[in-house]
Amino acid sequence: MMRLLRIRDLEYFIAIAENGSFSRAAQACGISQPTLSAQVRRMEDLLGVTLLERRHGHTSITTEGAEVLAAAREIMDAFHRVQRTTKGDGVLLGRPMRFGILPTVAPYLAPHFLTTVAELSENSDITFVEDRTDQLEAGVASDHLDFAITATLPRANALTALPLGDERLVVVSRHPLPETVSLDGLNGPLLLMQEGHCFREVVSEAIRRAQLRFEPAMSTRIGPSSFATLVSLVRAGVGDTILPEPYARQSAEAVAGLSVALMEPLSEGRQLHFVVRAGRERYRDVTRLVEAARDAHRLVGGDIGEPAGSSALANSPFAPTL
Repeated sequence: MMRLLRIRDLEYFIAIAENGSFSRAAQACGISQPTLSAQVRRMEDLLGVTLLERRHGHTSITTEGAEVLAAAREIMDAFHRVQRTTKGDGVLLGRPMRFGILPTVAPYLAPHFLTTVAELSENSDITFVEDRTDQLEAGVASDHLDFAITATLPRANALTALPLGDERLVVVSRHPLPETVSLDGLNGPLLLMQEGHCFREVVSEAIRRAQLRFEPAMSTRIGPSSFATLVSLVRAGVGDTILPEPYARQSAEAVAGLSVALMEPLSEGRQLHFVVRAGRERYRDVTRLVEAARDAHRLVGGDIGEPAGSSALANSPFAPTL
């Protein structure tokens, strides 16, 4: 009968590497040192390599042992994920996490979200990348990202989206604006983000609908790829622009001295989504992360549980100038 490695063998080997000695590893594993030594010898016999060198009471890992150790840790991580999957606890929280977020959302949402997640998890190794929607979806689908925060529904069947909240749109101009303004009431050209950004698509759709209603002669210019540069161009008098309300709210210093008005109709806007691989939405970890993202979005001025623009205008933080 073929002898095979066991999960216990990997656990013992990892314990030796992490504790630096057989005696401490044996104590951590709750077994005797002779038993631990026998298990390691068995593992070395099965693999046909020397995993550890023992000299003068010091234990070091060989080159082959380092390769086996890396693989053993991957196997144990996967093993523990399988054990926890039925409840969804520890699948994401409590281990290094990497998520993706749109560059048009990250500036105002990421700081609050990271703070909230840090309170949920003892693990501080939480990183994120900014990228376009298609790249974020590909990252989640391939497990290079644990989840992503986007502003469109995923196109791949392997992914599912949970709503985070709605965002209204605001117009930013050098010229005085009323509390609310429709696009046909603007005189200057509108500055748009570069093609490929989903927020440009949101604004382009709003412009298209405005033209159907009023048939205004609306000129547009291709702008940069960041909100900060759009605002600087507005300040320089190049044109007006449209931003998500939470960004303008959280970037009061950036838009200081400019006019900021809610765009009519108030139903115009976008919805943020929490994107994960299909099936993972039932994990309790995912539920907790979604709630953390919703809390962060509320803090920056997003609405949850109602269509964009359904809030009373009286609740708007914007006066004609900010």
